[in-house]
Amino acid sequence: MGSISDSDLPHDISSLLRQKTKGHAQLSQISERLSCALRGHTKAVNAVHWSPSHAHLLASAGMDHTICIWNVWSRGQKKSRVFNFHNGAVKDVKWSQQGLFVLSCGYDCSSKLIDVEKGIETQTFKEDQVVGVVKFHPDNPNLFLSGGSKGLLRLYDIRIGKAVHEYLRGLGPILDVEFTRNGKQFISSTDVSQSNISENSIIVWDISREVPLSNQVRDSFKYFLLSISEIFMVELFPVPTIFCLSHLQ
Repeated sequence: MGSISDSDLPHDISSLLRQKTKGHAQLSQISERLSCALRGHTKAVNAVHWSPSHAHLLASAGMDHTICIWNVWSRGQKKSRVFNFHNGAVKDVKWSQQGLFVLSCGYDCSSKLIDVEKGIETQTFKEDQVVGVVKFHPDNPNLFLSGGSKGLLRLYDIRIGKAVHEYLRGLGPILDVEFTRNGKQFISSTDVSQSNISENSIIVWDISREVPLSNQVRDSFKYFLLSISEIFMVELFPVPTIFCLSHLQ
């Protein structure tokens, strides 16, 4: 395994990444397109996520039951950590906004909080459904959403280790979730391919009241949906290889 430190990065990349995390990187300073292939999973990759606080680190979740941490632009070994805490395929992985922690979920009906630096699982959140997606609250790193195969969404508080809110519309498995800018609502997408109610596949929820703002679904895109400020060009292939095109451009 390699290191999670940025000490082995080329100087120009390291300098730019540090500026990027502070919000004032001059991306035009790197003229060449950087690319690399990350090989380490033995089965298909389900999700990847760049660390918001350590911009050289990428987390990936695979069908091989593992989570890999990659020091993407390192001149040495790029695979820095491999975690085998799940008993089934891992569906999603997200970095915490604070510190070296990742949150993962999967087919073993659980979400897990992992300390990347220490290499230990710190908390497990068991459910009665396959958990397909997790998302940290944008303003409070102690809160996260999970969505699963039974269409149930839960808001967890890491400090007490349990769900503090539940959201259920009963339309089908949850595909993805996204918080609004103010953190007071979130949007869920649902697989309703076996239903004729396709207009209800995207729902805006009020977090504190646990109710869908059903009459505002269409207008929600105008006011609530976040524009993606940076698109990291990461292509996933059926073979367990991640091809990264630099997010520094």
